[in-house]
Amino acid sequence: MDSGLSITAEKLVEVTARYASKINVKDEEIEKLVGLSSRVIAKKVSQKVAFWLVDQKETLLYCKLCGKGPFTKKGLYLHLTRLHKEEIKGMLMEELKNEIRTLI
Repeated sequence: MDSGLSITAEKLVEVTARYASKINVKDEEIEKLVGLSSRVIAKKVSQKVAFWLVDQKETLLYCKLCGKGPFTKKGLYLHLTRLHKEEIKGMLMEELKNEIRTLI
């Protein structure tokens, strides 16, 4: 059975890929996924992990995980969610653990 962190990380994979792809994400979307009380932490963690996923050279987007690209915004989003979903989930779990440790 999955832990709460694993479930939360799974929910945030697509949001993180959207941040990495420079696609707009509304706070309400995150709130629907994780609830009001966890929204701030989820947004912070997603944006932090997203920073590690994309390399931007001028207006071109490249995947930092495998070096492929250039991609359009949608192309990078699809690439990340299809090929690197488990890697992103793992990164999100680690960052969620770190954020929770700092709160305790």
